[in-house]
Amino acid sequence: MAEGADLGVRDAGYYTIDSCRLEAGYRAFGRELTPDLTPVEAGLVFATALGGAGTEDGKDFLGRDALRRHRERLAGGGPRRRVVSLTLGSPEPMLWGGELVLRHGAPVGQVTSAAWGATVGSCVGLALLRSDGPVRADDLAAGGFEVDVAGGALRGGDHAAGAVRLACLIAEPRPGGRPLP
Repeated sequence: MAEGADLGVRDAGYYTIDSCRLEAGYRAFGRELTPDLTPVEAGLVFATALGGAGTEDGKDFLGRDALRRHRERLAGGGPRRRVVSLTLGSPEPMLWGGELVLRHGAPVGQVTSAAWGATVGSCVGLALLRSDGPVRADDLAAGGFEVDVAGGALRGGDHAAGAVRLACLIAEPRPGGRPLP
């Protein structure tokens, strides 16, 4: 690749694009964005014209009323789903997507997308979590999460060879697409 060689330009493939997407917390159609997931569950209300809670900004879009009603139902309590970002604390295990996410030993979700994160030095991914109540940042920070890698649940704080520590769980995409810390 002669053009751009002086700038360090080189070939990169789909795995690089997917890795960058996951480090930034961007969702993908067919994985985190499906017909049965709403923008609320995907953590993307900020990208709609719905406005803040209880506000009307006058912008109309297809599905606005249904989304508003869904958001109001969720405010009343009950089961929830939420897409969250995660990073592994160890560079050794490789996630591919589809791994079971556990909290305190009980299934709470599934990794929907995963890839090697070159800027963080371990796997990064997105997972769809299920909860009996709201999935909030402080609940995620409280820990107790595990990822089942190849049939073995690797726990946070366990530093045995190949152990996984969920180093970061966030509920929103990173502003400006910055990589996870």
